[in-house]
Amino acid sequence: MFDIATISTAVSSVKTAIDIAKLIKESSGSLQKAELDLKLAELITSLADVKLQMADIKDALLESENEKKELKAKLALQAKLEFEMPYYWTIEEDGKKDGPFCQLCYDKDKKLIRLQDAKNGQWRCHSCSKLFNDKTYTFRSLRL
Repeated sequence: MFDIATISTAVSSVKTAIDIAKLIKESSGSLQKAELDLKLAELITSLADVKLQMADIKDALLESENEKKELKAKLALQAKLEFEMPYYWTIEEDGKKDGPFCQLCYDKDKKLIRLQDAKNGQWRCHSCSKLFNDKTYTFRSLRL
């Protein structure tokens, strides 16, 4: 991430480059060739520094924008997520439920893992192997 110091340094480098360019323009007749070459080298170095610093700022801004998009997506998901014991559902704009999703996987890792119907009111998560029993669950014993 970048900070105000990085931006200040970039702005300072731009100011230095502008000052050097003005000096060269205003005194091109009075400067000796060696002095002119030195000032041009300083100008090129200053502009190269600005280019590098601006690239760093651009990268940081892109990273910040991506983080912002991820946070917005998480907030949007959270807004449509509904916990109904023992699992989660997403509620779509048309009011339809989608799911169910594993409560453990979402609470622990913020991952929506769709549960698989194991019949008789029992649901299985293939990610964490947890079994969920809903209110329609009926225990069936094995008869030997």
